[in-house]
Amino acid sequence: MAVSTKGNVLVVEDDARLRDDILVPGLKAFGFNATGVGSAAELYRSIVVERFRLIVLDIALPNEDGFKIVGQLRALSDIGIVVLSNLDSTAHRVRGLTEGADVYLTKPVDVEVLAASLHSLSRRVSNAATYELAATGWHLESGGWRLVTPGGMIIALSMAERLLLNRLAESTPEPIARAVLIDEIAEFIPGFDPARLEMLIHRLRQKVAKKSGETLPLISVRGVGYTLALD
Repeated sequence: MAVSTKGNVLVVEDDARLRDDILVPGLKAFGFNATGVGSAAELYRSIVVERFRLIVLDIALPNEDGFKIVGQLRALSDIGIVVLSNLDSTAHRVRGLTEGADVYLTKPVDVEVLAASLHSLSRRVSNAATYELAATGWHLESGGWRLVTPGGMIIALSMAERLLLNRLAESTPEPIARAVLIDEIAEFIPGFDPARLEMLIHRLRQKVAKKSGETLPLISVRGVGYTLALD
């Protein structure tokens, strides 16, 4: 496989004019090494030949369930996924993000907005991304999609769990306010609110304890928010 390069993007779009005349040259103008293909079959062939870091995926490819493609890509790797869609309902957005997309944009998309989304995503996605959760022996790996306990147990994370733990890992030991966490998660999961944050944390603690028998070092700082314990 070719070694991935910064800004290496695969654009999967069956509209040849949109792909070849607008998206690919537009992204190149913003500093990305962009390549375009027109079908799911070409997508899968391309990711076997070259290790792309980011994918821009038209959710409405002919004869393919785009949401299923997102799910398959997420199951295979930690690649950054930006979905382009004509479907603008909350239900479709939630489904796309739940399947594993990092960003959901609706058409017609402004290339500058797409490039900004990719630049932001590129900073979060790394083939070698491994973060230690404070000095606890806990780690996040595979682009933040897997939690590894001190005992070596691997726990797959949902989109919301990934967003929460990655954000806390970036700021430890400083606690993050509840309102900040809610606002940042809501950028990717529409309708996320205080009640959902409390439930997310409660269920994540239970999930980790049930699967590993260990206690996740995620603590509440009264009147402030949440942080990851140092010991």
